[in-house]
Amino acid sequence: MNLKKALFCIGVSALLAACGGGDGSSTTPSQSVTQAQPLPSGSTYIATVSFGDTVEVKLDSPSTGYVTISFISSQFGLKDSLTGTYTQDSNTHVYSVSNFSANGSDVPAQLGSGASSVGMTFYITVDGSNNGVLSGQIYNVPNVKAGSGTLAGQLAGSNNGVTTVAGLAGTYSFIKLSGDYTSAGVPTGDQDADTGQIKINADGTFRACPSAPYSDTCTDDEDSSITDTGTITVDADQTDYPGAFDLTLNGVMYGRMFASTANGAVTLMLDQAGTNSDGTYRTGSWVLQTASTLVSGTYNGFYACTEPTLSGDTPTGGVTQRALYINGAQTEDSLALTLAFNTSFNAAASSVVPTPVAISGLMSSTYPGSGSTQSAIMFLPVSASNLYYLDEPNADGYFVMGLCLPGVPA
Repeated sequence: MNLKKALFCIGVSALLAACGGGDGSSTTPSQSVTQAQPLPSGSTYIATVSFGDTVEVKLDSPSTGYVTISFISSQFGLKDSLTGTYTQDSNTHVYSVSNFSANGSDVPAQLGSGASSVGMTFYITVDGSNNGVLSGQIYNVPNVKAGSGTLAGQLAGSNNGVTTVAGLAGTYSFIKLSGDYTSAGVPTGDQDADTGQIKINADGTFRACPSAPYSDTCTDDEDSSITDTGTITVDADQTDYPGAFDLTLNGVMYGRMFASTANGAVTLMLDQAGTNSDGTYRTGSWVLQTASTLVSGTYNGFYACTEPTLSGDTPTGGVTQRALYINGAQTEDSLALTLAFNTSFNAAASSVVPTPVAISGLMSSTYPGSGSTQSAIMFLPVSASNLYYLDEPNADGYFVMGLCLPGVPA
């Protein structure tokens, strides 16, 4: 592990302005809006995508057997909607969507012509009130802004939420990944990958503890003179972004956040985006889950995991699949991982063999990289079926965000 990590706080203060999933233009959150208007626990989900966009996913739309995904805001020139047909696995209940076609009058030509190659899978966890979390991945999405190439990322979505900032109060474990892109939408390689905990107060103020469990005295993991603090307010546009909140970190508008209250826990999804002072822009996402102590045995079973495919340290827009079997504290796949519960790694540390850090709500492991190095992998479960993770495939400090969904052994 040799993470070339952008400083957590500088990743914010270097931004000229930020607006989650938008075009990087400056926005000032309205302080007069105090009530969020979340979705009514139906078949429509508003979701963040890990490459840094916000989408709407409608199940059985425009009719049974179809899925429509609409690009609400995008850093990559994506507009309007795509509609595809789905199948649902009878054993795992995972949805697979294909045969996408453009749907709308403002679909960019490149998105329309590449629609049939787009793929999407997802899984929905709902409780007795039909409050749900949608976890999935979408890939081979044309990068309209760049004019060539494709994008791949994980989805985190909600069909419900809370109405006030006070409803977000609590301590959360998180996983986050963002990266810099040129003004043409091409990744530059600079990243900010991290896990940790954050505490949100009833008045919307919060303190984040990167690479560490929450404490009232935690500081930034690379500069102990800095604290990562901010404020959450209700987003002014509840029509386009139902249930959304705006998050300001270290004095800068940082992203747009959504909530789900499914199954007695709160899951938060943050769409991060902004323009850097050098003309590049940073985009990415966070997933946060009510902090809890993970118990060995809770996640026993087989998972089908998917992460963006790399060529060196450059995403190709496709996805790589990996089988994962968890049985107690042991994880068995082709890499023969050993899983440590309630631990993660210090992303700011540069070490051939990373040292675990005790953080409840997370799981971590290593596997052999090149030479004597070890690749790090860190998991954030948002249910017994949905595990988001950060993976360092090449053991060189470059991370991708992945997702594990229920699977069936071959």
